[in-house]
Amino acid sequence: MTDTDCGAVAENAAGASPAATDLSHVHAEIARLDAEILDAVNRRLALAQLAARTRVESGAPMVALGGETDVIRRYQDELGPRGSLLALELLRLARPPFSSTYRTR
Repeated sequence: MTDTDCGAVAENAAGASPAATDLSHVHAEIARLDAEILDAVNRRLALAQLAARTRVESGAPMVALGGETDVIRRYQDELGPRGSLLALELLRLARPPFSSTYRTR
């Protein structure tokens, strides 16, 4: 679905009767986007965990609080107040459980 198609779907959803909107098409597109989002989140988690391991191995703190603050701000700027909740959850998901794997000893 192109951006134009998405716009048309959104216009139809806003202005058309429920029967005029092809909900199966809309639901299929939502499912496709959810799959893309999940794939992106999993890639982000793997990269964040790699960054944390690399920081610890170099003697730095596992978490870069300034970087996390930037992420929260970016999500909030883009999505509004609830965007910060999404950012916080992504950051929480990326933090590994405390274990010997992430200690330098």
